[in-house]
Amino acid sequence: MSPEPLRTTTFMLTRADALAYEQASARFTPLGVLALVLWLGLCGAGAWLVPADWAGPLPGWSFSVLVSLLVAIGYVLVLLGVALRQYWRARRRLPRPVELTVTEHADRLEIIGPGLSQALPFSGIREALRTGTHLFLVSDTDVVILPRAAFAEEGAIDALAARIAGQPASPPVDAGRAGA
Repeated sequence: MSPEPLRTTTFMLTRADALAYEQASARFTPLGVLALVLWLGLCGAGAWLVPADWAGPLPGWSFSVLVSLLVAIGYVLVLLGVALRQYWRARRRLPRPVELTVTEHADRLEIIGPGLSQALPFSGIREALRTGTHLFLVSDTDVVILPRAAFAEEGAIDALAARIAGQPASPPVDAGRAGA
């Protein structure tokens, strides 16, 4: 272990960062997909409860539009429910903004914040989720949220993710030359 840190970064972690994690880590389970399909089918079946003088003839165009409209409303309600759940989880995860200091070493991260002092070895990280704006490090006990904007050097977060994965850092891609 090298006693000299590779980089020390201090940043404010906000609820928007926690919300970004909740959105990035959201996955549908097979049971969730089944529940969504059944809910949308139930919403579409609700068209049968509408009187025929409002819905039009059953095999007609207006009835098909009504079914489509009710399924779309049901889907929007599901999206609103998912968004509210993600917001509540983010609010519970991070009730107020905190200032964190992350010190990178060759084999671990040291995280210091209000009421928090933790060393996270790279071997203790189960999953590293990389998005365009964040790097999320999921361990057995918690998640470490690292905003890309907190790192001054371009490609620093990608180099950290590569070191965690045990791979050599890939060179940064120039967006202007990517299509050439």
